[in-house]
Amino acid sequence: MASYVQTSFSGGMNMSVDDTRLTEDEYKFAHNVRNRFGVLEGVKQAVDISSDIGAFTSNPPIQAIYSVGEYVFLFFDGGCKYRKPNNSDSTWAVLMTGGTMHRSNEIFVQAVPASTQNFLRKETRVAGSALELDTAQTVQKTVASIIVQDGVSTPRVIEISGGTVSDRSAKTYAQWSDSTHTSREYIPIGRQMAFFNNKLFVVSTDGTEIYHSVSGRPMDFVIPIDTSGNKINADETIGGAPATSYTVGYNEITALRVLNSDALFVSTLGGSYSVSLDYSFMVFGEPSFTKQFLFTANSVNQKSFIELLGDFAFLDPEGLRSFNAVMQSKNEARNSVFSLKVARLFKDVVQVSNKCAAITFDDYALFACNTIYGHGILVYDILTQQFVSFDQFTDAAGNIGPVIEFAKVETNNKRELFAITHGTTTSSGKPVYKCVKLYEGTGYETAYVETRAFCTNDTRVEQKPQELRILFNKVQSASSVKAIQRVNDEVTPNSSAGTQTKTLTAPTINIDYPVTFPVVWSGPKQIQNLLYNFQSGQQGWKISYALTWTNGITLSNLQLETQNITPMNPMLSQAYVS
Repeated sequence: MASYVQTSFSGGMNMSVDDTRLTEDEYKFAHNVRNRFGVLEGVKQAVDISSDIGAFTSNPPIQAIYSVGEYVFLFFDGGCKYRKPNNSDSTWAVLMTGGTMHRSNEIFVQAVPASTQNFLRKETRVAGSALELDTAQTVQKTVASIIVQDGVSTPRVIEISGGTVSDRSAKTYAQWSDSTHTSREYIPIGRQMAFFNNKLFVVSTDGTEIYHSVSGRPMDFVIPIDTSGNKINADETIGGAPATSYTVGYNEITALRVLNSDALFVSTLGGSYSVSLDYSFMVFGEPSFTKQFLFTANSVNQKSFIELLGDFAFLDPEGLRSFNAVMQSKNEARNSVFSLKVARLFKDVVQVSNKCAAITFDDYALFACNTIYGHGILVYDILTQQFVSFDQFTDAAGNIGPVIEFAKVETNNKRELFAITHGTTTSSGKPVYKCVKLYEGTGYETAYVETRAFCTNDTRVEQKPQELRILFNKVQSASSVKAIQRVNDEVTPNSSAGTQTKTLTAPTINIDYPVTFPVVWSGPKQIQNLLYNFQSGQQGWKISYALTWTNGITLSNLQLETQNITPMNPMLSQAYVS
């Protein structure tokens, strides 16, 4: 007889090696679980709040979701709705009516602070290399705002003041006035944005150039000025943002993000670069740029790039990558360290830019991506530095679909995670767009885990399973638990009782009144032990199990008893003797 016990699952998910080589606290694969405390806990369902928002009767395309503090903005059909702090999900207000912006283009959003440089800039040399500030003459101060771009329309500016949210069109180059200093705002039409070193950076509409604002003035892109502090030319291409733009190459830019190495991360279809500001060579009082090639991998879009405790991770068309900006790694070897354990999920799968996103939430990194199991959310525990689960959410209509973008609210009073999804298609072939809140449902998603394979590692010894015991904790409601046996990677047929389902009973508790809070659950049967008899199953060199359970109970321990069998000639070899 051999006995195998697994008392911890803290090692996380590992698909990089044969399941017989997993450590004692690892598991091969899992759906909808967390393991931060050594046990496998279920996760709550997603809540579809589309009908609460009241904007989806005709299923318009959802273009973006963005949060600032406790304000959440949802952009769809060229319009926008928002939810104020502490309001319920059913109280969304209209900010922009449909068609205010392009009705289907991808929308990019960036918050910027108020301007900090509010004096008149004047050129002191014709060459444009020196500049002075006229401290006797102030110019328009811009307030903290949220800039919205769709790549074709004049940007929108959202302002929040005293609990009131307003929206307006940004001022154009023609509206930037020479004659009055109270109209010194101009934001070019563009796409991706990033706020870095007190400057706003905007990618051009064709995706090849990077525009940058005046330092300390994120809503003022008139950098070339003359000795009077006026435009050098009425033509925007000569005197506006294009005049001082920067480019890293001819490939289209897919992401523009800020690094912790005092540089910008510029990802293009041809590779990724680190772009720094060079204050040793100034043009119209603004820094020039220097670039450093990082690697050939590229972030699939603006929304799939996140920071992980000093490192950065992003989804590229082939899977998941990581690098350290401070070390300025120039190769892709870090990918084998970070995502090796889940690399098989991405085998022969290509990521699509409009169905990928990433975010950090509750000390987890969440990567919405496509895998060999379909679309879902790959979960990485930042604290334990382990991949723990691949989450897939369902509702009454089935899978909620690929996530387009995440947004979160994290304040002292509230923790919420929103997502917009690209669901299954309707009868007309159009996708069903949804807005959901993740991990906030009243019920739990069905949890699933594939255990490590149990064997003696002696090639002469085959095993016949006898019994499997599974210990669950925090049993506060009835739960169905299914165990599927695999011998030598083959599912034991039902004729040999290879799949067995048992039910954990719901515990009952009497409550004595009056009740004094806080109330601690102290009922019986919180810990329950299930016994599965697999004596009629097959024999083989290794044995593993796929376990499924419901209602959020916690898998704590499992124990397998087997009978060792040492045939003179292994069963499989005997079957093939001619």
